[in-house]
Amino acid sequence: MFRLCGTSIGSRLRGGVLVSTLERQATMPMVARCLASASDGHNSVPTNKFLQEAEGVKSTMTKIVCTIGPSTDKEGPVSQLVAGGMHVARLNFSHAGDDYSYPESNIGLVRNAPGLHAELADGATMEMPKNLRAVLVDTKGPEIRTGVLQGNADVAEFAVGATVEVTSEDVSNDPAPESPDGPHRLNIDYTSIASTVSVGGQILLDDGLIALEVVRIEKDSVTCIALNAGPIKRNKGVNLPDTELDLPALTDKDKRDLQWACKIGADFVAASFIRTAANVRSVKAYLDRCIADLPPLDDATMRHDRLRPLVISKIESKEGVDNFDEILSESDGVMVARGDLGVEIPFRKVFAAQKMMVAKCNAQGKPVIVATQMLDSMQRNPRPTRAEVTDVGTAVLDGADAVMLSGETAAGLYPMESLAAMKMIVNEADNIVDSGKGGVNRNIDTNEALVDISSMAADRGLHAVAKSSVKSARDLGAKLIMVITKSGKMARFVASHRPTVPVLAFCTDMQVARRLQLHRGVTPVLLQTTLDPLKAGAMAGLRAESMRTALEMGFARAGDTVITVDRTIGGPQDMHQFSFNMKFGTLKEN
Repeated sequence: MFRLCGTSIGSRLRGGVLVSTLERQATMPMVARCLASASDGHNSVPTNKFLQEAEGVKSTMTKIVCTIGPSTDKEGPVSQLVAGGMHVARLNFSHAGDDYSYPESNIGLVRNAPGLHAELADGATMEMPKNLRAVLVDTKGPEIRTGVLQGNADVAEFAVGATVEVTSEDVSNDPAPESPDGPHRLNIDYTSIASTVSVGGQILLDDGLIALEVVRIEKDSVTCIALNAGPIKRNKGVNLPDTELDLPALTDKDKRDLQWACKIGADFVAASFIRTAANVRSVKAYLDRCIADLPPLDDATMRHDRLRPLVISKIESKEGVDNFDEILSESDGVMVARGDLGVEIPFRKVFAAQKMMVAKCNAQGKPVIVATQMLDSMQRNPRPTRAEVTDVGTAVLDGADAVMLSGETAAGLYPMESLAAMKMIVNEADNIVDSGKGGVNRNIDTNEALVDISSMAADRGLHAVAKSSVKSARDLGAKLIMVITKSGKMARFVASHRPTVPVLAFCTDMQVARRLQLHRGVTPVLLQTTLDPLKAGAMAGLRAESMRTALEMGFARAGDTVITVDRTIGGPQDMHQFSFNMKFGTLKEN
């Protein structure tokens, strides 16, 4: 007997029936309604009507990452996020201390929120999860920040033209300047400041709100002139544009946080301020050591040993952009972190850098998240601005696997409305991508895959089958691609070829299933079965059961064409060790 648990694919469902892309195109465009009523202020339709409008979109092909924070760190709000379309929950460690009770509580809320599989787990013969939402731990990284101010003041005011000495020395015992004209001494936690910057370069404080120009370099400090006026407080970010920083890949705090992430079973780690491929290798090696020090898992839903969290490299500096190709080759995925990136490089270049990174991630078949200020105004307003709607939609059209909400769901006034807006915009853009209209994703029209098989020598056979399944789904008008996978690799390869129909990834390990949540179009599904997909003779039964389950759960209906992809092990009578298989057929009633 089999029992299946999985996440919903509701963007394709209507009344329990799978809805085709063309049928969905016939409905009134969601983004058009957003654009018609988007406002820079509070002049909008009632919030409850806005949420009701979003209920018609149950899920999306492009994934949505939501940050958990004070606005959503209770059982009710987290359950609403899970039910409302969140695929990955982000925990931000930028301002977290050494007490892990708060993030541990938030992970518990995410894991215990009922999803589609909560009902299916009732009566199961083994423990089953309530949902398969993934958890992403976002590290603080090797940031540079301001320290204690002169005279232990809470805030220092800089005037235009004020002289500011930037140093790593303690300045707390210095008397505070009598006026904003200074002179000022500013402490930062970066001892290599004098050897990093150059005369004429800039030091940016607090997300670039204050710019300092370097005019003189001493042994242990640099003297600057303030280019604009404003206040500065301790623990504010410091950026050094167009410089190579002398910073480690991991700080001591990062290491403690990563140890905890491995212990708690985080699915992804977002490594901040990745600048080189060596940084990525350092993070992966440290995670491997953390996993090796932990005891074996004792959980029936885990068929593997503990798995290392997948490393998502955050690109936040010019050095990271310049070294992107080598960083991508070592990373499990990428986050386009536009906040610090927009300070580290000229803001006019951010959009081009984003497009470049998304395109290269697509070409390598690795998931890419576009993040930061996507619906920023919704921290204060219940509707997105027109520019924000365009930003989110364009990211999806360009090929983002996931889009992220940060302060909108962590600390904003309208967290649920933010998710609802994101879901509607993403769904509209998904419809355009999957239909191939308007010249978007031109590869759909030519049936050419985005991933070049010739560059994937190690797995060319698997990529060839994955590419064929995506092409066949388009040519045959299939409603679904079903993948049976033990490690998740087969599902990732299918996703890398940018399918335009949902992919159900049937897994036997909960860790594997959750790690597929960042791949566009993939819905992970957990099978409760003693059969091993890598055992000879097991695949036929698993394949038949997956088809029956797709019918029973409403993912497909009798008469629909579906594609199945799997890997079978040869038996004693066979002349092959294993084979990759792609089959298509028309479903019939049970």
